[in-house]
Order: sequence, then C-alpha cells, then structure tokens
Amino acid sequence: MKTPFRNTVVGSYPRPESVEDTMKRPTWGEKEVDDYIRWAAKDQSDLGLDMITDGEGYRENMYYFYQKRVDGVTFENMVQQTFGGAGFAIECPRLVGEITNPRFNLAHNWKLARETAPDGVEVKQTVTGPHVITRFTVNERPDLYPDAQAVCRAWAKVLVEELKEVVDAGCRFIQFDEPMWTESPQDSVWSAEILNEMMDELGHHVRYGLHVCGGNPRRKRVYFTKYTDLVPAFSTVKIDEVSLEHCTLSYDLMDLWKDWKFQGDLALGVIDQRSDALESVDEVWRRVQPALKHFPPERLVLTSECGFGHVPLDITHAKLGRLVEASHHFRKKHGG
Repeated sequence: MKTPFRNTVVGSYPRPESVEDTMKRPTWGEKEVDDYIRWAAKDQSDLGLDMITDGEGYRENMYYFYQKRVDGVTFENMVQQTFGGAGFAIECPRLVGEITNPRFNLAHNWKLARETAPDGVEVKQTVTGPHVITRFTVNERPDLYPDAQAVCRAWAKVLVEELKEVVDAGCRFIQFDEPMWTESPQDSVWSAEILNEMMDELGHHVRYGLHVCGGNPRRKRVYFTKYTDLVPAFSTVKIDEVSLEHCTLSYDLMDLWKDWKFQGDLALGVIDQRSDALESVDEVWRRVQPALKHFPPERLVLTSECGFGHVPLDITHAKLGRLVEASHHFRKKHGG
C-alpha cells in the first residue's frame, strides 16, 4: 500500500542566488548545471520531501530551455506574443527548419539528482509538455508543419528521444507539465492524445503524472479556464497522477470529480507559492479535507499549486518545510 499523505514539489526550485528576471535566467555551462543539481537535490531532500526533482533551476525558463537545444529553431528576431487574460507577454523564438537533434541532457541530469538524493527519496523526471513548447514557438515553416498539431508532434518526438534515455537510466515517474491547457482549452483534447502517444512509446512500466495550472510567471496566475471545462481532455489522457491547483482557485476543484471518474492519484495544491504568507498546519488540513471525500489518504499527494522557481529561497524553505511538517502530522494522526 502507498504511504498516506505523501508530499512532493511540483517541479521548479529556485537558484541559490537571487536572479533578477526569473523568466529569462542566464544560460549556464555544464559544471554550473551539475553543481546546481547536486545542491537542489540535497536541499530538497534535507527538507524531508518524499519526492523531488532535479530542481529545473538550470533552465532559462520552461520553454526556452528546450527551444535553445534543438536544430530548426532560432532566437534571432524573436516575435513578442501575448498569452492569457492577464497581459502576459514574452518574446518567442521562430521555427525555421525541421525540429531535430535534441540536446536536453535529461538522463544525465536525472541520474545526478538520483545519485545525490537518499535512497528513500524518489526522484521524478519533470518535462515541459509538447503543447506548451508549441504555444511559445512561432511556426514559419508551414510547408514542414502545416498546423499546431504537427508542430506539437515534432516536439513530442524529440522529447521522447531523450525521455527513453531517462527511463533506461532507471526513472520510474515522468511528469508532463501542460499549463497551456488553461490558456487554449480548444487544443487540450488533441494535446492529450499526443501525450498518450508519447506514453505508449515510452512504455507502461513507468508511472506518468500531469501538472496543469493557470500559469505562474513571476508568481501570478494568468490563465483562467476552469478545470471542469477540461473534462474531455482529462478523460482522454491516460495518466497515473494529476497535479492541480486548489487552495487559491475561485471555484471548487472538487466539482471536477463529478464528471471525471479519475482512478489515479491526486497531487493537491495545498500550499500557495504565489504568496509570502506561511500557512499553518491547521490551514493545510482545512485545504485537504474536501479532497478526502473523493480520494483516500493513500491516493493523495500534498504539494504546492505550482513550482517555486520564481520564489525567494527563504520563502521556499519555509513553505516546503511546513508542507513536510503537515504531511507527517496528517500521516500520524489521520493516515488510516
């Protein structure tokens, strides 16, 4: 039986030093990346987390990282585009050729985090989903990729190439991050189908998670589609765990389970990474209780609503420390 009230990070973790613009971090060399991963894996483990990541802090951001490391995409003469209803805009690179030759180094990074973390701590592989990268890529080669689905499948192909190496290295949990489902819900069903194709190719001896949020640039929500409007996509994607916002939504997440008969685990956002205020254990428990009507403790994973990549390190430590404290308290008192 799974441990009740497990805890985890969604994915991103801060850099140990302050970064002026967390949306466009400077690119690091190989040694800097390795040093960061060792630090992040130890730092997360020392907090007592059950499941960690490699920290993701070596990424420039969640899409530039992949776009910079393939052939066929250029960062010259980028195009500024606006996303969501809150005025979020960013410069997007242009697709000018076939997307090939991935150089993401995912397997190396996962192995380094795995070697650093204690044996009892699980290390998941987080990866930006192909739909996100597609939305932030300006397609100037419709002769190669006639529509967004074609571009998405091209990104999926290079991601699978490297994720196969991650699986071969021993990873048994892969989490896809697809926040843009809430920005462009009209794409969500075909995006879910492409994720299914990726998982079929990677094999089903691995557990798969999916994180969907309302965006988190500079600690702000920018996309506002309700999860209940994504039921067709959620019902399509074949995942073992879903990671969702909860504690700051303007609507009741629990309405989702009326229409989506999900049989997997729920990673529930009970910590608000957008706020500096530190939650109490009692406050976290109040946030957990509605989910217990739908999921037993063994199928609940406690986490934040999104990653901590934009959050100062001291606040990150305090909030994740409280998450671990609450998780252990609930396990002892309410684990049955």
